[in-house]
Amino acid sequence: MRPEVIVFLIFLLVYFVATTLLRRYYEVKVEMLYATGLFDDCFDTLNKLLPRILFPTYKQYQWRFMVHDARGERELATRMIELMLRMRSSKKRLAQTVALAFNYYVSIEDKKRAKELLQQAKGLCDESVVKDMQLTYDIMLGNRHDCIERMEELVDTAAPEARAKLYMLIAKQYRNAGNREKARYYEGLLKQFIAENSMPRPKGAQAEGKPGEPSETADGK
Repeated sequence: MRPEVIVFLIFLLVYFVATTLLRRYYEVKVEMLYATGLFDDCFDTLNKLLPRILFPTYKQYQWRFMVHDARGERELATRMIELMLRMRSSKKRLAQTVALAFNYYVSIEDKKRAKELLQQAKGLCDESVVKDMQLTYDIMLGNRHDCIERMEELVDTAAPEARAKLYMLIAKQYRNAGNREKARYYEGLLKQFIAENSMPRPKGAQAEGKPGEPSETADGK
């Protein structure tokens, strides 16, 4: 093999390893900043030259959407999530984006847009995901409150993110049922659980502190 070919191949290998390591470094950094609530630092990192080069456009939009959403910048968050929905994507990624957008619109109580995305999800997402989205819609934007006992049974064995979502859905159901005392109790559990686990609020959270979409539903799935 000619020397210049060997040099070129070595260069390609070094370039691939270096970009992979740098991309992972910035991913971890942004994740840590986001998880600890340092949203301005998230943007400072995302706006640097290397992250803008290393991260695909979709990933950049996703992070910016999450930070705008966490900072309560509704107009900017909405712009980002709509850009993500309009991007050319694989069916799998589009399904993930639709689910993410649905939870966001539930969180800002945009019933019309949430319903449109729920209908879109029926042709894209797995049946279990659609079922969870429908349940979330019925509880958070409707008046459903018939799943309290079954959800309470799931709380202790649920994974952290699922537990946060269950606390939210239980709290909202108690509000739907007119039991404000129990609603405040579960809202308090949610707030405490999030603080103790250094995690952002689950998507679907309302202004009163009640998040989004369960991964474990009334059917126990």
